Amino acid sequence: MGAARVPDYSQYSNGGTGVKEIITDKKALPSTSPVAQATKGGGFVFVGGQMPRDFATGKIVEGAEVQARLSLEHCISILREAGSGPEKVMLAIVYMTDLSHKPAVNKVFAEVFGSSPPARNLVEVSAIGEDAIVEVGVIALA
Repeated sequence: MGAARVPDYSQYSNGGTGVKEIITDKKALPSTSPVAQATKGGGFVFVGGQMPRDFATGKIVEGAEVQARLSLEHCISILREAGSGPEKVMLAIVYMTDLSHKPAVNKVFAEVFGSSPPARNLVEVSAIGEDAIVEVGVIALA
């Protein structure tokens, strides 16, 4: 038996420093919880779940399709602030309060991601908060 090989992950770090960067996009609404909109590190951008709040009013919008689209728009805006974009999304995490809305979410994903969709986890939950029915977060390449 020879020595174990240790993979070289340096290409995935922030210049080899392993530093976590907090991403704040002033164009997206801040969270009402004490969390970052996103963090960047290890060659990835992690965007926390985005509530479907209207940019102008801060209120949750109505309807599954509109909520999915707005949540994704928030994610994409934050990704761009981090130097990434929708074409680099590797995984989307979608929370829904009713799986009957899945066709509406699928329609939005097809429009936003086209022929290069990310992997996706879609989970039905009992509640999201503030009467939202859809929330989306993403993990993307930096």
